[in-house]
Amino acid sequence: MTPERQEDMAPEILITYGGHIVSKQLKKYLRNHPPREHWHVAADGKIADLYGCLTTVIEMDPFEFLEKIAFLLDNKPTHYPLMWENYCKTIPMPNLAYSEISVIGKLIRALPEPCALHLANSSTVRYAQLFTVPPRVEICCNRGVNGIEGSLSTAIGYAAASSKLNFIIIGDLSFFYDMNALWNQNYGANIRILLLNNEGGEIFHTLPGMDKSSRSREFITAEHYTTAKGWAEERGFIYMKVTGEEELEEAMQPFTSPETRMQPMLLEVFTDKEKDTTLLREYYHGLKNKNE
Repeated sequence: MTPERQEDMAPEILITYGGHIVSKQLKKYLRNHPPREHWHVAADGKIADLYGCLTTVIEMDPFEFLEKIAFLLDNKPTHYPLMWENYCKTIPMPNLAYSEISVIGKLIRALPEPCALHLANSSTVRYAQLFTVPPRVEICCNRGVNGIEGSLSTAIGYAAASSKLNFIIIGDLSFFYDMNALWNQNYGANIRILLLNNEGGEIFHTLPGMDKSSRSREFITAEHYTTAKGWAEERGFIYMKVTGEEELEEAMQPFTSPETRMQPMLLEVFTDKEKDTTLLREYYHGLKNKNE
């Protein structure tokens, strides 16, 4: 947003519940454009001053609170939500070459309904929110301690008690850290894992100054040359490997089809983190230039 639009879009009152949010940009925006009032609703009364402008803590169940104030909006139309909604509609979905982002977008567009979509850690959440998710797709997100702990285990446990197809989008570091989740004996054939493998933590590769250190790839990006093929097949998964656009097109149909429910499936997609990083930066720079 331009500075002028940021001022126009700033809220007068902010009502929050729950904990932290994934978007650092939204957090920064609300800290730089604080509302006059910030109410945080928490049943336990705990204070969470995430934006540095907290004025009131309401000790109450958040959904009960929202039900009680809903009547205030009756017959009182406000243009403020429409400002945000209409502005968001002007932002185009990414249409990028073969990369982590394009793979996530292709899966989201191909998801059958109804199903559950599990987004592990934070990168998958950031990328998935750039696309329109079908209305009858249930979205489940899990961020463990320091990001990666337990994201696969949580999704596997949920799928074990679900009758729907459960799709799991997960990065390589998160998957390999928690791969013993597949040792569970209780899951069935309703699991489809999309493993994004660019041989390291691509998100750290985008941080300023990382390329200045010769040891950053080893200790921060955590480069590796590991594949899930052996472990997936050992645990009874149908394994598919993708290294390019043509292979992705070929694999996506059986991966998303409700008809192929004989075994759980793991689709390991290999991308280049240098290209992933470049395309991500170009997409956001393009949005910035469009709005200036």
